[in-house]
Amino acid sequence: MPPAQKLSQLPMYDWPEVADATDKLWALIRDAFRHSGIDAPNTLDRSLAAVEAWLSPNLALSQTCGLPLVAELAGKVQTLGSFAYEGVEPAGSYHSVIVTHARNDENPVCLKGKRAVINGDDSYSGCLALKCFLASHGTGEGQFASVLVSGGHRASLCAVADGSADIAAIDCISWRLANRCERAVDKLQIIARTESRPGLPLITHGGASVKQISLMRDALTKAVDHLDEKNRLITGICGFVPLDEADYAPIAEDLKRCGPMALAATE
Repeated sequence: MPPAQKLSQLPMYDWPEVADATDKLWALIRDAFRHSGIDAPNTLDRSLAAVEAWLSPNLALSQTCGLPLVAELAGKVQTLGSFAYEGVEPAGSYHSVIVTHARNDENPVCLKGKRAVINGDDSYSGCLALKCFLASHGTGEGQFASVLVSGGHRASLCAVADGSADIAAIDCISWRLANRCERAVDKLQIIARTESRPGLPLITHGGASVKQISLMRDALTKAVDHLDEKNRLITGICGFVPLDEADYAPIAEDLKRCGPMALAATE
């Protein structure tokens, strides 16, 4: 029986408007992997749900969120690092922006009774970061009137723009993409930002050896370095930062501290 085909995805910021640029990036990564003796598929898989791909023994490369990494994937996958994005410091990190409708001129920290929208309760940037933001401002749990689950950052910012919700936490990379691709941002304003955390982790299958991990990290660095200026501008990617699972400890601490917190009294 022939060996199973390798699987790769870059799902977290793969908006339709940037899919071609994502494919160009993958082609560079694929070729760098193969040059280093790492098996990699010709194209990205956009058919399999990311949560299934993450735990596949055939996974060559995927991108997950820091919250699933520490809550569900720890010890089951190998962490390679994170892309660095133009204008986001320190390199390899990210944060969320708290957005509301542009016509809202109230005190930005006075959020009690507002309607929140999250992309999902398994998201650090869209849910847990919002909980940590509320906790850091001493507002306590259960302060929102309701919480809508949108399924994605783009849908969340559109919900605020069309009046279905009042508040959302949008990760800064998605916010950058939205400013290029989504007209709904014209109706929004940023009222705060959350603390920086390690960027979305690039992962491979849990059986990868120390040598393979080192080769993959070197290949990712070379691939990003060779990304042309046009596609660098589209994706925002300007580098690769090696990170280990231990580097995501701040997210694990946030989960322990704020994970049980309710965003709305009706939850």
